[in-house]
Amino acid sequence: MKKKGLWVRALITGIMVLAGWSCQVDDQELGTDLLPPDDAVFLFRDTIFEIDAGAVNGKPLMTHERGENTRLFLVGSTRDTVVGLSKASLITQFNPTLTYKTGPNLTIDSLVLYLHIAGLDGDTSARMTFRVHELTERIYRDSVYYSNFDPEGRYDPVPLAETSIIPRSNTTYSFLIDDPGYLDKFYVRETDTAVFRNDSLFKEEFRGFYIVAESESVRGAMAGIQLNNALSRVAMKYASDSTEVDSTAGQDFVWSTFAINEYSSQKINVFEHDHSGTYLAGIIDREEVTSRYCYVQGMAGVNTRFSFATLQEWIDRGPVVISSASLVFDVVPEPESGISLGTLPDRLMLLFERDGGSYESLYDYISLRQIDNAASRFGGYLKPVSSGMFSDTTYSYRFNVTLHFQAMVNQEVLANNFILQVSDARGNPRFAKLWSSLPANRQRVRLEVVYLKL
Repeated sequence: MKKKGLWVRALITGIMVLAGWSCQVDDQELGTDLLPPDDAVFLFRDTIFEIDAGAVNGKPLMTHERGENTRLFLVGSTRDTVVGLSKASLITQFNPTLTYKTGPNLTIDSLVLYLHIAGLDGDTSARMTFRVHELTERIYRDSVYYSNFDPEGRYDPVPLAETSIIPRSNTTYSFLIDDPGYLDKFYVRETDTAVFRNDSLFKEEFRGFYIVAESESVRGAMAGIQLNNALSRVAMKYASDSTEVDSTAGQDFVWSTFAINEYSSQKINVFEHDHSGTYLAGIIDREEVTSRYCYVQGMAGVNTRFSFATLQEWIDRGPVVISSASLVFDVVPEPESGISLGTLPDRLMLLFERDGGSYESLYDYISLRQIDNAASRFGGYLKPVSSGMFSDTTYSYRFNVTLHFQAMVNQEVLANNFILQVSDARGNPRFAKLWSSLPANRQRVRLEVVYLKL
């Protein structure tokens, strides 16, 4: 090949490499290097620290079944000095099945509830005791239920099953239901085909279970149960005159499975929080209190609400075009926070609050969500921040809010209240302690902006 051809090929390759390098999603000033040198004087960088931030109680979350087959439902309790006591309990139905054949002379060998634990948080080395109660009040698949649903008076306080286990992730556990009164529900209807063939009639009689769990550890633990996994189910080993008879061995016992799935079984996660005895208890929902810290916690626990205190003053400087805008929340280091790095939430989520109190996604997240696999570019992931080899590595959560902040500058969005919460707050019990906007803090909540003046 001629030298000219080699040179052209090398030039094209170099351009492609540079193009790929310049498109990294972590580049917060994408495109600023393309400005002509004479125009660089119009490029400005500001860091806005005047942000009012404080801890608030999380709003109740919709925790009913919404058709997600991989969703985890939390069960357990944890206690710590940062956010206090947190509890999660679970309500679930189960479905009738055509494999169960009614018939006279019914004999039940065993009735078993199987729960598939897909994830764990907290002290997983200690035993957990699960208690399965009979639900005494009907719940409905087409109704909306929230995390503050009150189960009191809606279940039998005497458990149908009580089992102690050392939980492991990706493991299915069995809970034997041998309560005579509950088994009688099957015996008295041994020839009633209607109840076991009609979903509404079945769930009027078999209303479901209320499930709680406690850990022997002082710290406690949370189990993430995947109810929509086929391994989570109710199974009965039984025999009746409807099953085949072995003349030499008597009745043949068979198994029937009553499924728990995302299509026809309602499920509700119930969350409770008690911050008593913590520093958080003295600052939460108190706008008049100035604190060094902000907090976020899953399970509708604690959120951070914030607003830009001097936004209008910044806007009044003149019209601008935002090149990039990043909101940064720095994590309080473990020695001061008491929270180990490995237990921090992997991702936080940022929402804005309308005047009516409803939460909505930011424009940047909405726009990225329309593109396959692009929503991750909105940010909110826990990332290390290195200040050099002689400085300790810190961690932060960073959000790309360019579109939304430009809309605020243009006064297209008038709401100036934002909510920071744990991503997937329904199934994530983790929490984080962040630096607030207090001027005395070495690190503060901030908005980093790169812009052009018009």
